[in-house]
Amino acid sequence: MKKHSSKLHLIAALLVVGIGILLGWFSQHFAVSVDVTANNRHSLSNTTVSLLRSMQTPVEVIAVLAPDVKQRNGVEALIERFQQIKPNISLRFINPETDPAQARELNAAPGGELILRTTAREQRLQNLSERSLANSLQQLTRDSEKTLVFISGHGERSPSRATNDDWLIISEQLANIGLVAREQSLVSEPSISDDVALVVIAAPTKNYFPGELASINNYVQRGGNLLWLVEQNRENPNVPDFSLLSKTLGVETLPGVVVDTASQALAADSPDFVLLDRFTKHPITSTLTNPVLLPQATALAVTPLAGQEVLPLLQTPEASWTETGALSGDIRFDANSLEVSGPLLLGVTIERTLQSGSQRFAVIGDADFAASQFVGNGGNQNFTQSLVLWLIGESASMEFVVRRAPDSQLSLNNRSIVLISSLYLVVLPLLFLVVAGLVRWRRMREK
Repeated sequence: MKKHSSKLHLIAALLVVGIGILLGWFSQHFAVSVDVTANNRHSLSNTTVSLLRSMQTPVEVIAVLAPDVKQRNGVEALIERFQQIKPNISLRFINPETDPAQARELNAAPGGELILRTTAREQRLQNLSERSLANSLQQLTRDSEKTLVFISGHGERSPSRATNDDWLIISEQLANIGLVAREQSLVSEPSISDDVALVVIAAPTKNYFPGELASINNYVQRGGNLLWLVEQNRENPNVPDFSLLSKTLGVETLPGVVVDTASQALAADSPDFVLLDRFTKHPITSTLTNPVLLPQATALAVTPLAGQEVLPLLQTPEASWTETGALSGDIRFDANSLEVSGPLLLGVTIERTLQSGSQRFAVIGDADFAASQFVGNGGNQNFTQSLVLWLIGESASMEFVVRRAPDSQLSLNNRSIVLISSLYLVVLPLLFLVVAGLVRWRRMREK
């Protein structure tokens, strides 16, 4: 009987060991996870899953981050969810404190960032979320390049000149995601091709010939997208005449340069520097976490026209105005002049629907925000890239549905509020007083 019992124990032990080995093997070859939250808040959206399954190109993610355990764990957790669908996403960390040389070589942002790379393209992220990561992956895998045309010949900012005032740095970054910028003279090449995704008029300082203006107007009438950057040079106040374009869009400039008292506290030596850390609700600014710097900005006056959807993009607070006087001494708003008090519009987007599809415009009263001297400040780089992507119609290609958690907000009716208030403000205090009185009475009796 004892031998039979010992055999049974041996068989049971072998079965337990075998089951353990089998479970270990399954855990190495299969992964099953179940999201039991009410709104699947720990799962990737269907849009993200479809994107990842359509991607074949391997992606390397380089996280240049300080040794913050909580931050690194958050990055790893999100990347692991992406790796479950797309295993050829790799992740490695670089500590800028212990390896500053490599961080400088990567030209990483001071506060840290994620660098996404394929064999041909690169994307950078400073605000990590499912939406931003998936959108960046989509930009990396764009099938073909798109052309951005910068009009030249009138003192505009150039995407190819390596000076502080030009847009070389941001144009190189846009090229990394397949948006190639080139210059075009409307004198030698009057016609703008229909293949052009976006035309940029980057703060010209000289007048256009009538034929050049007609070329731009023809491009706009055919449904082309346009980014118009306007500036008023205080040394040369004769701004080129774009009255035809102004009437088409319903946008005009206000005289003077914008002064914001809140920004002066951060840039005391430059009263005409505007620093915006609060943004209107817009797809372009929805992912911005850092302020946008606009040096020497010009305010805009907008007249909404029929058939156009106008959205404010950049707006100053109330403590701002358009200064028409000298930027020295005691600078203050003069109500008895052409000066206009805030809030002021510094940027606006316009969208209209044509038979050929959607057409988008953006008018911004500054061109320095994306210049090589300033594009590395705050959120200027991310803002410029988002602005261009929106204009060419690609920022809305990833339609994410924000799934609100049912327990993230507590809604109470008036009756419930009265009952809870009575419980915590009247009933419980009285109960505590009664208990305290009983305890005191009992101790007095015991004495």
